[in-house]
Amino acid sequence: MMSSVFRVGRRAAVTVGGGASQARPFSSNTKANGSNYVMPFSEEGVEEEGEWEGCTRRFFPPIKVPVRGADILTNPLFNKGTAFKSGERDRLRLRGLLPPRMTNIHNQKERILAAIRAEESDIRKHILLEDLHDRNETLYHQLIIDHIEEMAPLIYTPTVGQACKEFGARYRR
Repeated sequence: MMSSVFRVGRRAAVTVGGGASQARPFSSNTKANGSNYVMPFSEEGVEEEGEWEGCTRRFFPPIKVPVRGADILTNPLFNKGTAFKSGERDRLRLRGLLPPRMTNIHNQKERILAAIRAEESDIRKHILLEDLHDRNETLYHQLIIDHIEEMAPLIYTPTVGQACKEFGARYRR
C-alpha cells in the first residue's frame, strides 16, 4: 500500500501499510530527562537530513496518508484547500484538482471571515461555518480560535437553537 506525507496540525500520525496510527515527534534526537519520560525534541533543534536539514523549529513530522488525489480533497481532516504547497501537490497528485494559485491559511481565513461578515442572517453565517467544517477542519478550528468572541454565538446558542428548529427546512447533504 502506498503512503504519502503532508503536514496537518502539531502532532503527526504515521500510518504504515494501512495499519494503526502512532503519534511521534519530528526529531529522532529524543533525550531522557532522568526519569522514564522521553523529551520529544532536541534542545539544539532538529538535526535531520534532507528537506528539514538545519531547521531549528520544534514541530512534529508530516502525516503519512494512504490516499491521494480527490480522496484527500473530500476528507476534511486532510484537505487544506489552496494551502497545499507545490511539492505536496505533486506527491499527493493534486495537480489539476486545485486552482494553480497557492494561498496560506491566513489568507484563507481572511477570505472566509469576510464572507461570514458579509452575511446578515446568523443562520446563514452558521451554514457557512458548517460548510467550512465539512470541507476543511483545520481552517474551521483556526477561525474559531482566532475569533472566538465573534464565532461563539454562531456555533453555540442562540443560533444553533434556531438552526435545530429549522433543521428540516435547511437539511443539506
